[in-house]
Amino acid sequence: MATEAFGAPGTAPRWTRSTKDGIGTAYSTSSRLWFTLSEGVVNEVYFPAVDRPQLRDIQFLVADEQSFFQEERRSLIT
Repeated sequence: MATEAFGAPGTAPRWTRSTKDGIGTAYSTSSRLWFTLSEGVVNEVYFPAVDRPQLRDIQFLVADEQSFFQEERRSLIT
């Protein structure tokens, strides 16, 4: 039985951009989830504590089956 994931050890950990456009959390005071925004993309999602990043660079990619492709970060840069 394999003890390591396929492709181990994987990509080295790194932080996302330091320039942020926003930060947020849920409206409920019991929420343990926080997030940061930059260039139209959710940069990090922190859970269960603000010092525990769980996800990095979440964005929508929109495409049709022929020729259209849109990436949030590239489309929203000013």
